[in-house]
Amino acid sequence: MDMEIKKIDLHVHAHFAGGPERLRGGTWPTPKELRAAYDGLGIEKGVEMSRYAPERMHDPITSRDAQLLAAQYPETIGWWFCGLDPRMATNSPGDNLSYYLDFYRERGAVGVGELQANMYIDDPRMMNLLGHCEKCGMPVTIHFGKLGEGCGVADDLGLPRLERVLQAFPELRLLGHAMTFWSEMGTDVTEENRNRYPKGRITREGRVAQLMRKYPNLLCDISANSGLNAFTRDPEYAFRFIDEFHERIFFATDISSQTSIAKTAPALCKFLDAGYRSGNISTAAYRNICRENALRLLGK
Repeated sequence: MDMEIKKIDLHVHAHFAGGPERLRGGTWPTPKELRAAYDGLGIEKGVEMSRYAPERMHDPITSRDAQLLAAQYPETIGWWFCGLDPRMATNSPGDNLSYYLDFYRERGAVGVGELQANMYIDDPRMMNLLGHCEKCGMPVTIHFGKLGEGCGVADDLGLPRLERVLQAFPELRLLGHAMTFWSEMGTDVTEENRNRYPKGRITREGRVAQLMRKYPNLLCDISANSGLNAFTRDPEYAFRFIDEFHERIFFATDISSQTSIAKTAPALCKFLDAGYRSGNISTAAYRNICRENALRLLGK
């Protein structure tokens, strides 16, 4: 069996000086802190995600911040996604958001995200932004949440609005992420637990697998406690999911504080590495998830 390979982290949040402490504690990690964490976890480098939505805003990471981080710390931040919001310009579904996408792409952006605007994913303004992302060939990472509860792009139980988006934009590479997306791993999801962490075995597959099977433009960002919970609540099902969809699953950490450095990211690495060593994850699947899928998406 091959040695474990260096991972590419498709979703991370670092900032120059850490920023102000959150009300609940913790700060953005500095590039130096992130480099130390990466060295301990076997991660080569990551993709800096902007954080730009006004809902639950804390010390925003702008597109220009992400660009500068990648320029000054290329050994740690290898790529960056720009931060757009459907309400920018004139807050209209007719705005030419390709103007902004072209501006940031010319300066090195390779995607859009993390998109967190707290509106329905098929809101006309959101559809406008996603249509421009498709037109410009920019993948987009979407943080799925619940309408009226903090940040996150909203959908109904069963993700029917996401399906309409996938149908409308077949060339858009859309990365699903966060609790309201990953809670749909099984059919036990309810209105009460869909924005949290459902537990227990998955006896019947949920909407994530169904949509993945039907729409090749849907991709998976497995970062944070949401992705970790989805894969570790029922490892037997997770390994089957990985076997079927490994060409569209992306290793990512969503490191955004000292807690995620200490707990979540190591646990996710441990799950993948142990699954590979035990033979439950094939060499091809392991390489794709940890590295190769990211390099293809990023055009490297």
